[in-house]
This record gives sequence, structure tokens and C-alpha cells, in this order.
Amino acid sequence: MSTHLRTELGAGQTANALRVRAHWAVSLLLVSLSAAGFWLFARGFLLSRMVLPDQSLPEILPFSDPVNGSVPAAAAADCEWYPAKFERAIVLVIDAMRVDFATWSDELNSTFGKSTSDPVANNLQLKPYHNRLPAIAVLSKARPDQSMLYRFRADPPTTTLQRLKGLTTGQLPTFIDAGSSFSSSAIDEDNWLKALRRPPPSDCSSMNRSRNVVFLGDDTWTGLFPDDLSDTRVAEMNGTEHGAGWARVRPFPSFNVWDLDTVDDGLLSRLPMFLLPPESKEQSQELHKERSQWKELVKQPHMWNHADFGNTSQANSMTSDKVGPAQLYNDWDVIIAHGLGVDHCGHRFGPEHFAISHKLTQMNQAIELIVSAIDRDKRPTALYVFGDHGMDPKGDHGGDSPREVDAGLWIYSNKKWRNKKGNERVNRVLENAKKLSMSLSSLPDEDLREGWWQNTHLSDDYISAQGEYLLKAPQMRSVSQIDLVSTLSLSLGLPIPFNNLGTVIPEMFAADDDGRTEWGLLYALRLNAAQMLRYIEKYVSNSRSHGFADEALRLWRIMYERAEVGYRELADSKNASLEEKVAAEYLVFMRLVLSSLRQMWAQFDLMLILAGLLTLLLSIAGLVILYIQARQKSLDKILACSARACIGGGIASAVLSRALVPVLALHWSTFEATVAGLAVGTAASFCIALALGARETPAIELAITAAKVLNMVAAVAGIIHLLAFSSNSFTFNEDSVVLYTVQTLVVVTAALAAGSLAPSVSKAKRAGATRALVCMLAILVINRGMRYSTVCREEQLPGCKPTFYGAPSVSISTIPLAAANVLMVWLIPSVVLYALRRSHSDRAMVVRLWVSIGMRVSMGMAAVYWILDSIDSQTKGADAASASGDAANWSDLRMALARMAVGIALGGGLAAWYASPFCIDIKLPDTSAASGKSKSKSGKAAIILGYGNAYGAAYLMFVTVVFCVLYLLQQPMGGIMLSLLFIELLLCAEAFDALKDALEVTSLLPAQAVMMGLLSYMGYFATGHQFTLVSIQWSTAFVGVREMQLVLCGIIVALNTLGAFILAALCMPLSVLWNESLGSRVLRLAPNNYLSRVTGSGAAYMAYHMAISTSSAACAAWFRRHLMVWKIFAPRFMFSVPVALVSGAIVLFVAVGLAVVHILRLGLEVNLH
Repeated sequence: MSTHLRTELGAGQTANALRVRAHWAVSLLLVSLSAAGFWLFARGFLLSRMVLPDQSLPEILPFSDPVNGSVPAAAAADCEWYPAKFERAIVLVIDAMRVDFATWSDELNSTFGKSTSDPVANNLQLKPYHNRLPAIAVLSKARPDQSMLYRFRADPPTTTLQRLKGLTTGQLPTFIDAGSSFSSSAIDEDNWLKALRRPPPSDCSSMNRSRNVVFLGDDTWTGLFPDDLSDTRVAEMNGTEHGAGWARVRPFPSFNVWDLDTVDDGLLSRLPMFLLPPESKEQSQELHKERSQWKELVKQPHMWNHADFGNTSQANSMTSDKVGPAQLYNDWDVIIAHGLGVDHCGHRFGPEHFAISHKLTQMNQAIELIVSAIDRDKRPTALYVFGDHGMDPKGDHGGDSPREVDAGLWIYSNKKWRNKKGNERVNRVLENAKKLSMSLSSLPDEDLREGWWQNTHLSDDYISAQGEYLLKAPQMRSVSQIDLVSTLSLSLGLPIPFNNLGTVIPEMFAADDDGRTEWGLLYALRLNAAQMLRYIEKYVSNSRSHGFADEALRLWRIMYERAEVGYRELADSKNASLEEKVAAEYLVFMRLVLSSLRQMWAQFDLMLILAGLLTLLLSIAGLVILYIQARQKSLDKILACSARACIGGGIASAVLSRALVPVLALHWSTFEATVAGLAVGTAASFCIALALGARETPAIELAITAAKVLNMVAAVAGIIHLLAFSSNSFTFNEDSVVLYTVQTLVVVTAALAAGSLAPSVSKAKRAGATRALVCMLAILVINRGMRYSTVCREEQLPGCKPTFYGAPSVSISTIPLAAANVLMVWLIPSVVLYALRRSHSDRAMVVRLWVSIGMRVSMGMAAVYWILDSIDSQTKGADAASASGDAANWSDLRMALARMAVGIALGGGLAAWYASPFCIDIKLPDTSAASGKSKSKSGKAAIILGYGNAYGAAYLMFVTVVFCVLYLLQQPMGGIMLSLLFIELLLCAEAFDALKDALEVTSLLPAQAVMMGLLSYMGYFATGHQFTLVSIQWSTAFVGVREMQLVLCGIIVALNTLGAFILAALCMPLSVLWNESLGSRVLRLAPNNYLSRVTGSGAAYMAYHMAISTSSAACAAWFRRHLMVWKIFAPRFMFSVPVALVSGAIVLFVAVGLAVVHILRLGLEVNLH
């Protein structure tokens, strides 16, 4: 573009000449069609489970009556399926308590501290999370008949909400549950909490009330059980209770992962009210000491001094006129306490940080005090201490790696529930079950076949230089998490929840054997197996698309009947060997059902999948056709020739789709059929209408060979990225695929630029080729630098070494890394100023105020924020109390810095840009070289600085404002990498503009769109993300936010995760606007055609991301029975949906619809006459 362009145009072309309704209509149509395609595909692909509303009733047993087999058997007069072993229970959830956290090793204390010949062994230190729960080991050793530690294996996804669903209902999560990790919709299926609170049958002799329940801790529970965990104090005071037992509920906010203490202190400060008798002068010194110990456990003093212990007249008191302190102590039946400190410590600092040792020590002291209270109680009371999931080496969870799914479970009681004979019988049952399951090829799950497991998490942390284990992995019992449901239910005399798929923990019932009556474990297993078969039969009868193969159903029934036959043989004589054999058959039957359901829970709806894929393909076709036609037509003409066809085709297709549902016997709802028909019909009509309308379009001039070659290479690069999802190894190594692909495209682009440097080429072309070559070489170097920042997937280990946080096995950035981030405060504004200098746009007042001052201040505050965060994490974390004490000062300062950084960017930069976006200035001709001329009022010629790149510079100011917000929300390494990505995007805009001059072509948009799409993926991986749930940086949700606000925190995490894609989408209009002069004749003579070109560039960019997302969806559908589908292919598809839709919405709605339109309208109002 010429930098000295004089125009005689007047102000005749005003902003009113720019019509944007067609842009919004077409953009909304294409984004909506894309969203509909993804929704249809997800409905058919992401498995969901039908929830049965049935409930297990205490008065009706799950198997048939032995006399009249056509009716269910009735329970005994006490309405207990199994005689209650415990009158009370305490459930203590230590969130993220991995099994090795709960395991004690004498070898650790004896090995470390000794000098050896192995330098690696000498340098190894005891992990801060090992041997921090000695109470479990001490009590298990001293009272083996009253306690036992288990490996507590979870089913992925290992997010708290999904785990709590499984731990209360006994059900498996389906993959679609991962998408609801933060929306605690109420559980509407049978569970043991509902059974506790359910009013008793009138004819049951032993139950005259429902159970009294206490809940303290993570507020996720109250979201899942709003009715069952509803505090009854107000109803008691008003006299409106309905005869049910009382409940005391104190939830605390759970999502602030930077707060290590509030939830734990909340439950620890309130447990004494239920575990210690009301204070009195006559109390023993021991009780006074225990009360003091409870108080010392609370890290925040204000959490102890709360109103819950106040008089009944106080609004927040736990007591009422009917339930006083004595009743709170004596009459509770079940206490649920869920602490989050360990989990938050993992998210905040990582498990290698010493802060986790303080949290585990705090929980250890709490366990000791709880056990002391239980031992004083004469009523049989059980304590269940467990983690809902584990954590990976970075402290995160959500996936299915061994360290994420292996939690710990410790069961303790003040009465004996185990004995040597029972343990021996359990071992024989497990051995018989293993032999039987090995003969069944349909039980591939090793964890279900093996009742014992080597605790390799403990030994794997201590390896010598020769690769030898310094510790022996201890052997321990392994159970599934959902096994807790049937175990806890029967031990409290409750019925097993109707939908339960877990199996009773054998040791709990094996000691119930007096030699005369039925063996307790066998009876418990029979109840459990009958309940599970009843559920399967009901599920099959209620769902035509249940997805259970006929062969599987036949095998399940055979296995159950085989066990029943053996059970009936025991009616004549008591035979211990036969009892153990039959018990093993029941056990294998239940494990067989569970293993099968884990693999094939529901049937894929192939027709919905195909409808979704067809809609996605038609949407891509529509985007491509729109890009082609937008080069020659205005959006008004495009909309005019397609609007009626879209409306008519969509309605007709929707009607046809609904009519075909019963004809084709499709299992679609009316809404699904309507959406499918409307989406496919509208998308097809849009493409056909535009294709037919193309006949009126003049022939497009063929590009020169070099341009065709570049666009073809770009197409090949895009196809390589598309095909990566056809292999699981390429999919989880997508970061490497993207790097090599984009580097290849950059090299080819650089080669084409170098080809225009021949001496025979004109000086102007050589100048453009030189600029393009330098820019491409710079991108090559920056890409290699960005590759240094890595976050490794589980599948990439051990070949991948994480560097994102500056050190492996941590989830907080090191102080040097945070300090290095400060360099970006100088670098990015300097690069922006340099990019504007060529057109003299850097001399404008808005640039001097915003880029030179405002942008640097905003970015500087963000950089200081992360420095303080790293200092706080690495120095204050030494004392767990500091998280709520001294750290509050840092928290206040960080909060102020974050909010001021955003305020300066949005309140200052955005407001200034909106009022005066153009980076132009007027100078007298003797001040500097001119980039544009105009007449001043005195008649002298004036020079317009910034004239030659007026539109590109104005739009770049908008991008810098958004960049400052995205920069704040990235962790230090992410901020550095996002800055480098921003530089690459500017280089890309400059390079392709220069290359168009060198090759004498008007557009290289296809190649530029592909390159910018690939660069956005480069930025995504470099900013510390992978396409896995574990890599989501949840801690950023509280940047500038004190407490959990679901919508706001969700937006912050989304901006952090998708920051690279958002930035690239915002930069896409620069492909048209960059170096566009204020007096552009193309724009002023045909503003709507110009807007159409900008919209077309956005459509091309969205088409690339849609193609990538559609490819991931198609490959996930193709590999739907692949072993790795839910581990690799399905997560990749789920992430691709927001990537494509957000990229498209940002580029079409925000970038073009708001920012570009605003600039064009102001530019058209300028009078250049």
C-alpha cells in the first residue's frame, strides 16, 4: 500500500452507507448451524444413562419369596435387609486423599537419613505427603479387628461431583457427566442419604423415626441433596416439621482452591458440638483437654467463635426449642464431614509442596480426636475415612491415571467387626472368585479380578540411580469406590439403593458367623446380587435402547441362577466350603455386570451422530462458499439470495424429519427430530442457494503460480492436522504435529518470499519479499522457543518433561519464572510501537497514552500480581496457617492489582479506543516525511501521520486492550507464551501483506487463515494446556475474585483456557485491514463489499477450526468402540467444540461485528476533501 496517497473524496460516504444487518444475520446463522451440529453429534455420541426413579424399600427384599416365587420376599419385622451392625456412623471425606497418603511405611523412616553409596538415594527426601497420617497405622496395628485400610479405586472422571454421585448411589458416571462438574444438579435417583431421611414404614417395629443427620463441609453435597440435607432448625422453631428426624447442615464454598482452611476450619470447629458432651464444670480434665485440642486444630480463630454454639434465640444457632445441646450430642445418627484442604493444597501448590504435610497432619489430629470420641460412645459406631479421588504429580485430578483414581479408605469402629477366621474365609472367596473370573473372557478388568494390590505409588517415589526400588511396595486390599454404598447401607440396616452397581466389602460381613445360622457375608452378597439383577431387569424393560447385548444379558442371568442353585443347596446343610464357593459366584456375577457396564453402558445413536456430522460438513461448506462469494458480493446480496431458501428448506426438512421418526423407528425425541431437520435443511439450502447464485458472479482472475502453490501447501498442512485424529498416538501428540506442520508452512512461505529477491525483480517487490522473509524467519525462531513450554499428558510420559511451571511435579510457578514474565511488560508495547512506526502511527496521542503508558501499567500490574503469587506460594506455604493469616495481606494486594489491571484495560484503553480509535496525527510538512497530505484551514499542505495504515492501526489498538486482559489471566509462563503468540500474529499480518506486494496478488487469505489457525494451537499448548480435563488451570478462576462466583469464575477459566484461540481470532481481520489507508478507494466506493471481505476472512478462519473439530468428531465416532475412546478421542472432541464455536463467535461477532464495524463507520465519516 502506498504511504503517500492524496484523495479528493469528500464526505459523501458516511457511516449510514455501511449496512451490518446482513453480516449479523449470516454470522448468527452459521454459528448457530455449527452449534446445532455439535449438539446433535453429542446427543448421539456422549453416552448418557437412563435414571430409574425406583427406590429400594426397607420392608421388601430384592429377591422372590421362597414359598411364592411370584412376589418379593418380605423383610423381617424390624424392616432391615441385614441386621444393623452399627447404630451410628461418621463419614469423613478428606478430598484427594490418595492411597499412599494414608499408608504408613516404617522403611521410609529407617531408610532416609542413612548414608549409602548411591548419590541419588542420598539426595532423596521423604515426600511431604508420606507418613503424615500415622493415626491410621497405629490404630490399625493396635486394633486389627476394628479397622482396615483399603485402596479405594474411583471410576473416572475423577471430579468431586461425579465421585459423590457414585459414593451415594453406587452408580457409574457416564462420560457426559464430566461436562457437569460444576453444576450440582440434584440427584434424583435412590441413594443411602435418601434412605436415611425417608420416613419409616408404619408397620416396622424397630424404626420409629428417620435418622438424624449432620453435614459439615463442601457445599457440593447440598447442591446434590437439597432436600435430604436441608437444615430443619427453622421448621423446629416454627413447629412445621413433619415427624422426620432433625438435620443440621453447615456447607462452605468449595471452589476457591486458593483457600486451604475455610472449609476444614468450618467442620473442625463444629464437630466438637456433636462429639463432646455440652460443657460443664463437672467435666473431666480429659474432656477439657480434648476441647482445647479441637480449638488448636482450627487455623483461623474467627472460625471457632461462631454463632452456631450460641443460645437458641440467636438466628444462626444450631440449637432449637426441641433440639438442644444434649440432643445434638446424644441423638445424631450419621455425621458427614467433607474437608477440602488437601485437595486445594494440591491444586494450589502441588503435592510436592510442604504445605500439604501441614494439612495432612491437621487431618491426622482430627482422626485421633474423632476416634477418641467414638471410643467413649457405648453405641456401636463406625468411622469411614476416605478420599473421593487422588491427585496426579501436579496436584490435579479429573482423568483416569492411576494416581488420580487410587484414593484411600480406612474403616474403624468401636466394636469388633473383623476376626481371623473371617479374614481367612474372605481370602478363600477372593481366590475362588479370581479362578472363576479368569475362565470368563468377558471380565477383562484386572482390578475386579484381583482383590489385592501392590501399593506402587509409595515405592515409585523412591528409586535409586540404577532404577532399583528403595522401598518394597506394600500389599493391600483393593475395593471399588461404589462398593461403599452397599456396605454402608447394610451395616446401618438400610436397603441397598435401587440403582447400585457396587459390591459389599467382604470383610465387613465375614465375621458374622456363629456356626449355626447363615453366614453373614453370603447373605449380604445374595441381597446385593438380587438387588443388582432387579435393577438390570428393570432397566431393560424400561429402555428400548438400553445397549445391553443379548449375549451379555444371557450370561448375567446364567451366572446369577448358578449362584442361586448353589444357595438353595445350602438349605439342607451348612457347608463352609460350599458357602465360600457360592459367595464367590455371587461376587463374580456382580463384578461381571460392573465390568461389562463400564465398557458398553449405552448404545450410540448412529443416526443422531450422522445427522450431526452432516450438519457440521454443510456448515463448513457454507463457510467456504461464503468466503469465496464475499470477495465479489456484498453480504446484502448474499443474504437476499439465500434467506428464503433457508427458511423454506429448514421448515420443510424439520416437518419431514419429525414424520420419519416413527417410520424409521428412531429413538429421537420431538425436539431432537426438529433440530436435526431444521439444521440439515437450513444448512443444505444455504449452500445450494449460494452455489446457484455463484453463476452470476464474474469470473475470478487466476492467481499466479506462487500464490497457488502457497495455498495448496496450506491446504495440505490443514489436511495433515485433520488426519492426526485418525490415530490415538498422533492425537495425544498433537502438540508435536502442530509444531511440525506450522513450521513446514512457514518454511514454504519463506521460500516463496526468497524467490522474489532475484535482481531482476523490481525494488518494491524485493522490499516486500524481504519483509515477508524476515517475518517468517522470526516466526520460525519464536515457534521453537514456544516449544520449550510444555505440560505433559499421561500418555507422553516419561519421554515428556513438563516445564510450564519452571520445575517438574509442581503446579505453582517459580519466582524466577514469574520475574521473567516482567520482560513482557517492556517487550509487547515496544513491538506494537515498532509495528506502527512504519506508517508513523506511533506518533498519535492515543498510541502514546495507551500503548506507551496505559498498556505497560496494566501489564505491569498483572506481572507483579503473579510475582506476589509465586512468592506467597513458596514462602508463605511453609505454615498452613499462613494461608489465612499473613497471606491475607498479599491477597488484598493481589486482588487490587488484578482489578486495577482490568480496570485500566477496559475502563481506560477500551473507552479511549471507542471514542477515538484512529492512530493519526496532523503535522506541518517541515516536521517529518509525509504519509498522507491534506489542506489545513490556512491553506498550507498538512501531513497526516498514520494515514497509510489507519484502519489496521486502529483495529490493533482494540486487540491490545483485549490482550491485556488475557495476559492477566495467564500464569507466568502462559503470559510469556501468549505474548510471543501475539508477536507471531503481528508478524503474520505483516508478512502476508508484504508477500501480496511481492507476488502481486490481492489475497493469500486461505494460507493466512491456516497459518493463524495453526499458530493458535501452538499458543494453546504453549500456555500450559492439553486437551484433557487435568490440564485445565482451575486456580486462575480466582484472579481478581475473592469468593466463588460460578458464572464469573467460569468465564475467567474459559478465558485462560481459550486465550490463544481468542487472541488469534481477534487478529484475523488484520489480514484485510493491515496497511489499509484512511482514503482507501475500495472502502469508500463500496463499503459493504469491503465489510463482506472482512466477514469472509472471519468465515475462512472459522472454517479451519470447524474442519478440525469435525474431524475430531468423525474420528471419535469411528473409534467409538476403541479401547482409548473415552481417554483420548472423546475428550479431544469435547474440547474442540468450545474451540470452534468460541473462535467463530469471537471473529464474526466481536472482531468484525463490533470492532471492525465501529472503525469503518468512523473512518467513513472522516471528510478528506
